Amino acid sequence: MPLPAPAGPRMAMADDKTTEVAIGLAGAGYWGSKLARNIFEAGNCRLAAISDPDAANLEAAISRYPGTRGLTSLEDLLADEEIDGVVLATPASQHAEHARMALEAGKHAMVEKPMALSVADADELCELADSTGLTLMVGHTFLYSEPVRQLRKLIVDGDLGQVLYVYAQRLNLGKIRQDLNALWNFAPHDISILMYLLGGFPQRVSARQFSVLDHELADMAFVVLEFADGIVGHIHESWLDPRKVRQITVVGDEKMAVYDDTDVDAPLAIYDKGVTRAPAHLEGVPGGSGSFGEFKLAVRAGDVVLPRVQGREPLRVEIEHFAECIAESTRPLTDAVQGREVVAVLEAAERSAAADGAAVAIETRAREHSAS
Repeated sequence: MPLPAPAGPRMAMADDKTTEVAIGLAGAGYWGSKLARNIFEAGNCRLAAISDPDAANLEAAISRYPGTRGLTSLEDLLADEEIDGVVLATPASQHAEHARMALEAGKHAMVEKPMALSVADADELCELADSTGLTLMVGHTFLYSEPVRQLRKLIVDGDLGQVLYVYAQRLNLGKIRQDLNALWNFAPHDISILMYLLGGFPQRVSARQFSVLDHELADMAFVVLEFADGIVGHIHESWLDPRKVRQITVVGDEKMAVYDDTDVDAPLAIYDKGVTRAPAHLEGVPGGSGSFGEFKLAVRAGDVVLPRVQGREPLRVEIEHFAECIAESTRPLTDAVQGREVVAVLEAAERSAAADGAAVAIETRAREHSAS
């Protein structure tokens, strides 16, 4: 289902930040600390309070941000009448429950990925957000990255021709998670990006998972996504790899493009390469019999273009988009339905992996808006 491109923040920066959207942050750990900085420095909201049950985390967080109150529980954060919306950077197993609590408390909510660990919980959140009229946004941060947005524009404008296939790699020799396997930890990023780039929802998924570390959770995942019009997507996720890789390659029938999130200077590269069908009716052409109905495939290689990409920190854009949606009662790019769709792909991938990679159909949820 097509997804809309987010508008840039339209709210003017106020001289007095007490008049802006008041945000409460739940969770002051590794990712929570990054969110806290971006909320505090954002132009259209203010960091009103932070909650964390870990006293050391909480003290370290509030000491960095003057005027921010420290609370020891999510319940206290949700009971604070000053707060308009909450950002939930709590453990993944609690995302669905904490988002439900926030909406039931009358708070707008932005929950980190994955939105939930089951489609049933995600559907409940979608219905709750609809019934309350509150903003529910999911932290798929890469959709707020300028290189990703430029790559989508290349696809939408037809600069790459017809997209044939896309593949993503998210690899690292990093932290071995104890709460999520590599699929649920990494794949929400790449699934959300591929859906955004292609403007649609995959119809079927095939997946295999492996644990090579003799670890309870799978540390590698290989996922094949089948989109409409015959477009194929492939995702490789692993936290056991010699290099840190965050790449997405889009292969079109006219040009190809690579998005490399680890390349600060040139995150996007466009390759004027492809395969063309040329008439093979001339005598002497290998494989040609002289018929005008025959074609040969010819490889074409041209220049590599590195477009200039100027963008702001994706997390900052995401936070300001959340505040803007609260203030203007608009639907986020990464709304509850988009979050639910990603969970549906992940859940279907788990079923496929349990069936030794058998293809599994995925059901999407109707979306009211369309891509812009």
